[in-house]
Amino acid sequence: MKVLNKIVTGVIVYAVIVALLFGCNVMWTSPSHYKVENSQNLEEPIMSMDEYDTIINTHRRPYIYSIKGEKGEVFILGVEHSKDPKHPQFEAIRQNWEKAKPTIALIEGRLGFLFIWFQDPIEKFGEGGLTSYLAKKNGADLYSWEPTRENEIDFLLEEFTAAQIAMFYSFRPYFSNMRYGKPDNPEKKLQEYLKSRTNYEHIRGIYKSWEDLDKAWQKDFPEINWRDYSDEYGWPEGYLSEMANDSNLSRDYHMVNIILELLENGETVFITMGASHAPRIEKTLSKALNSNPIAIIK
Repeated sequence: MKVLNKIVTGVIVYAVIVALLFGCNVMWTSPSHYKVENSQNLEEPIMSMDEYDTIINTHRRPYIYSIKGEKGEVFILGVEHSKDPKHPQFEAIRQNWEKAKPTIALIEGRLGFLFIWFQDPIEKFGEGGLTSYLAKKNGADLYSWEPTRENEIDFLLEEFTAAQIAMFYSFRPYFSNMRYGKPDNPEKKLQEYLKSRTNYEHIRGIYKSWEDLDKAWQKDFPEINWRDYSDEYGWPEGYLSEMANDSNLSRDYHMVNIILELLENGETVFITMGASHAPRIEKTLSKALNSNPIAIIK
């Protein structure tokens, strides 16, 4: 009985310590998705990726602006996906946070577990890590602006096969993280992404292993070695490129609806995103809010 009591006491103490660490923002988990209550029909369409390709090499970086609604204001920060704490864009994020004093922060993606005593938020999660840190430090609410994976899959199934979607989700994080360097074991990393990113209804179990993915890739994209490919300058032409465009549009429409709903509720919103999203939603937001954006040059 004494041994059992010690075990129970140890479990309780451990649970309390963990709860305190989470409560004090020493340990993090991914922020929740924001659920939009009332989606709006947008008068001004979001810029497509084809349109964006015409300005990709000429627009300012970082792409920062603010727009005021009748009741709230949003600060949009389109930045490079970097995990280098010395990158000047992170100082721009800090300065604009101080200027905005937001009540709600929105980040791209879902991030993951972080122990602040031993891990740097920027080195671990880039701009999303810094934004999360600032939100937790200053007591602002924090959400991911992404739609749920289930919603995105349902949207994509209207145009693409389940096998194509499973391939897209497996390779998307690999190609994105190639910006930070090639993994030591590409096959192992792809296997990890296959397991974690396709564990959803409709696309679960279509590919059993990275070898299956590799075989499908070689069939559809024989001239490209996926091990060395980065999405920094787009996706290979074909259904993956089309899917990336459709996925981005669905994500951006969801993001814009979140912003509009929060501004209607009188919130001050601070939102970070990849550099391409910011100019693509600018006219859409301006039209919906009947307000001109104010560019912030850094």
